[in-house]
Amino acid sequence: MRRVNQPRGYGAARRGERGVVAIIVALTLAVLVAFAGIAIDLGKLYVAKSELSNAADACALAAARDLTHAVSLAAPEAAGMTVGSSNRVLLQSENVALATNSNVTFSKQFTGPYLTKDQFTTADVPNIGYVRCTVNRTGIANWFMQVLNSALGTSAVAATAVASTTQSQTTCALPVAICKPAAGSPYNPGDWIPSKVGSDGQLTGNFMWVAYPGANSVPDMKAMLTGSGQCTLPTLGTQVGKTGNVQSLDGAWNTRFGIYQNPYNGPPNPSGVSDFTGYAYWPTDTTLINSGGVIPGMNKFPDFRDNRRPNHTPYQGGLNVQGTTQAQSDYVSGADRRLALVPVVDCSGLQNSQQAPIQSWSCVLMLHPMEKNNNTLPLNGAIYLEYRGDATDPATPCATQGIPGNTSAGIGPMVPVLVQ
Repeated sequence: MRRVNQPRGYGAARRGERGVVAIIVALTLAVLVAFAGIAIDLGKLYVAKSELSNAADACALAAARDLTHAVSLAAPEAAGMTVGSSNRVLLQSENVALATNSNVTFSKQFTGPYLTKDQFTTADVPNIGYVRCTVNRTGIANWFMQVLNSALGTSAVAATAVASTTQSQTTCALPVAICKPAAGSPYNPGDWIPSKVGSDGQLTGNFMWVAYPGANSVPDMKAMLTGSGQCTLPTLGTQVGKTGNVQSLDGAWNTRFGIYQNPYNGPPNPSGVSDFTGYAYWPTDTTLINSGGVIPGMNKFPDFRDNRRPNHTPYQGGLNVQGTTQAQSDYVSGADRRLALVPVVDCSGLQNSQQAPIQSWSCVLMLHPMEKNNNTLPLNGAIYLEYRGDATDPATPCATQGIPGNTSAGIGPMVPVLVQ
C-alpha cells in the first residue's frame, strides 16, 4: 500500500480550523442564550403588565360603582383599593400593592385633571364623573438582561384604567304575553295595548296571563309580580300557557305601583317593592273607552321618564283601587318595576289550546293598576301596557342586565363602565 506523506504543517492547520469552529459555536450559543434570556425577561414583564392591567380595570370599575350618590370620595377610593389589591402579579405570586391615595384619583371630566380625594370639596363630589386607577410594580428582577448590562438588573411596569358610570336597565319578564300584531300592522313605541280582567280573573284582549315552564302555578305567577319577575327567559319557540283559573293576581300586580291589599303588606316590610315613580298613572281620554284594540301613538313614556319617575309623582286619583298606598318618600328606594319584558305569542293559539310558542320578546311599560271594580270609569275595566320596542333593540329601556344603556335615557341604575 502506498503511503502518502503530508506536509509537517498540515496537522497544525487542521487543529487550528477545529479551534476556530469551536470559537464560532461558542459565540453563536452565547448570542442565542442572550436572545433567549431577553425573550424570557420581556415575556415576564409582559405577563406582569397584563396582570396589572386586570388590577387597574377592577380597581376603576369598583371605584366608579360607588360614585353614584356618593357623599364622600372615601368610599369609592376604598372600594377601588380593596378590589384592585385583591388581584395578583408576578405570575400570581404576590398581591398588587395599592397603598396610597395617589393610586386612585378622580376628575369631573374625562380629560382631567385627575386629583386625589382630598383635593376636592364636598360640593365637588356630585360632579365627579370619572375615576382613574394607576398600579405599578417596581424592582422586578431580570434573570438574563442584567448579565448583559448591570443597569438592566431590575425593571418596572405600570397600568392605568379610567372608568365612569352610565345608565342601564335591568329587567325581567312579567307573567303576561302580548298578542302578535296583525300582518302589516306592527306595534310602534308608544302604542297602548289594552286588556280586561274577567270575572274568573282571566285577562282578555291584546295581552293575557301566561305561565312559564317550571313556574306554572298561580303562586308562582304572584311571586313573579311581587318579586323580580321571570329572569331566566325561555328560548324562542318555548310553549307557554295560562293556568285554568287565575285568582287574585290583581293584588300582586298592584304592588308594582305601591298599592297593597290583603294579603300584601306595605312598608316597613312590603310584600313587593314598588316602582321608583310612586303609583302615578295618566288619566285616560274618553275616546279610549271600549276601544277594544291597540291605541296608536299615545306615547306617555317621555313624560313618565322625564317627569313622573324622577319626581316620584304621587297617585293622581280617579281609579277605584282597593288597598293602602305607600308614602311618596318611600319611592326613592324603589326599583325599576313597571318596565318589563313580555313574550309575544299568537293569541289565537293560546286561547284555543292554552299553549303557544314564544315568537319574540318585547319591552313594555305597565301604565295602570288594576281596579277593584272592573266596570267603572275612567278606564271601564281596561288595563294598558305601553309598547316600548322589540327586546332585541338596544334603544329600548329594557336593556340586558349589566349592559350600559343609553346615557340620555335617564332610566335605570347607574353601572360602571370602562372608558380607557
